[in-house]
Amino acid sequence: MPEAQRPLISDAELLRRLARRDSTALVEVERRHWSSLYAQVYGMLVDSTRAERVVRDVFTQLWFAAERFPLQRSMWTWLRDMARELARAEQALAVSSNSDDESSVRRLHEASTPGHPGAAAAGNAHGADAVDSELPRL
Repeated sequence: MPEAQRPLISDAELLRRLARRDSTALVEVERRHWSSLYAQVYGMLVDSTRAERVVRDVFTQLWFAAERFPLQRSMWTWLRDMARELARAEQALAVSSNSDDESSVRRLHEASTPGHPGAAAAGNAHGADAVDSELPRL
């Protein structure tokens, strides 16, 4: 016997239920939109862990913003735009973090290189033996 189909609930009705803190409405919105949002975000980040985190954050923001949701917009449009915004922020954070990591490694290397101006300063601040034992050789 075929499984009975549930009636389709509109996104607008789900939003009203979300505003009343109905968690089953959030589960339904996630069921409908998770995979599309994930595909979009993964396409931007090409990192499954970061993409999952961004999509999870989108639904978290929806949960907390449901009562203030702009009624003139569709839920899908809002979810898509929020996902893009958070993915861009994640990209910027990753670029900034990589840049910071690279410059930190470069400073460490320069400080441990004999004859480099940074080496004398590092040696004076911490002692030459401490610098050599604490810094990795690159």
